Parts: sequence; C-alpha cells; structure tokens
Amino acid sequence: MKKYIFIAVFCFAAVFIISSNFAFATASGPKLFKKYYCIDCHTLGHEGGTVGPDLSYIGKTKSLSWIKAQIFHPSSHFIIGTKTEINGKVYLIRMPGFKTIPNSVANKLAEYIKTFPSIRANLSYKRPPKGMRLFEKDNCIACHRIDGVGGKVGPNLSHVGKTKSLSWIEAQIVDPKVHFRYGVPTTVNGHTYLVIMPEFKHISASQLNTIARYLKSLK
Repeated sequence: MKKYIFIAVFCFAAVFIISSNFAFATASGPKLFKKYYCIDCHTLGHEGGTVGPDLSYIGKTKSLSWIKAQIFHPSSHFIIGTKTEINGKVYLIRMPGFKTIPNSVANKLAEYIKTFPSIRANLSYKRPPKGMRLFEKDNCIACHRIDGVGGKVGPNLSHVGKTKSLSWIEAQIVDPKVHFRYGVPTTVNGHTYLVIMPEFKHISASQLNTIARYLKSLK
C-alpha cells in the first residue's frame, strides 16, 4: 500500500513541476509585452503610452532579427539621448536595453511584436501610476532598475521604499550630494557605483512628491 501511495505522490509532483515549467515557458506575448513595460511607452492599437513610437504596424516594416536587436541593444539602431523622427513624429531616444531578459523570452516577445498588426491581442491596458510615468519621462529609468527593467548606472530601486524615508528620497532627487559625494565610487546594497547622479532642482514640488511617493511604495 505504501508503495502505491509513494508512486501516486511522485507522479502528482512530477505533473505539477512539468505543468508549472510549461506554463512559464509558454507565457503569452501580450503578458510579456505588459510585464516588461513595453505598453507603458509604446502605443498598440488604441492602447499604451506615447514616450516611444507607435508599434501598431511594426511587423510590416521590421524583421524579426531587427525587433530582437531593438529589445536587447536599442543603440544598434538609434543614438541614445538624441531626438529622432520616426513615422513623422520626433522622439527622444531613451529606450533601455533589456539585456537580462532570457533569450527564449526575448524570442517570444519579438515574435509577438512581429505579428503586429495581424493578430494583436487585447492587452486590457491599465494606465501606470503617475509616479511611474514621471520616473520614465524624466529618464530615471535609464540609470535605475525597477523589477528588472532599466539601466545599471545607479542602484536598483525595486525595493527602495523598504529602507528609505519619503524625505530621504525627495532629497536624493533634488540634491544627491546630501547623501553621497559626487564622483566617488560608493557601495550600495553590495554593488559599487560611481556617484554621478545629477541634481533635479528644476523639478516642481508636485512632481517631486509624486515620484518620491511612487518610489516609497516600492517594497
């Protein structure tokens, strides 16, 4: 009897593990498009942001390899920090490279984007918090990572709200030298960074508070 119970438990566990891995491996294109914040910056149909170009018809003009390269290394197509005209509109090029995305996931995401406009799925787009939008608009995302998205020039901010107060975050945005010496390598959370964060003294009080409250919410 014990033998059969063991076999049943083993089979159940095996099926659970395999199905869980399969579910992860087959994550849909629309979910990946949302997970990596593509929809926050790019319009798809009538949904999404306007920081970057509209992707509604990109599959007609760009190859799969071009799209994948854009995900990993956008600087291979555009000069970061410059203004470039795309499809009749001018954009500031500031897309971060998603170099940490697993190759298999990047392939799936690129394949989904390549289908535009033929089989676009409904993304049920939910507008991101205003603090997140300002964080991206002011290009903070180019230097700092949140949930795997963004640059590595500065510290990862995914959980900054756990250890820093609202006033500390506000001071860091406006006048970072209050906390760190400019131009000096400093270790934060086990990683060493060259302190080069600029002062954002031009930012309005309301914008500052909105961004700081968003960062404080990241636990």
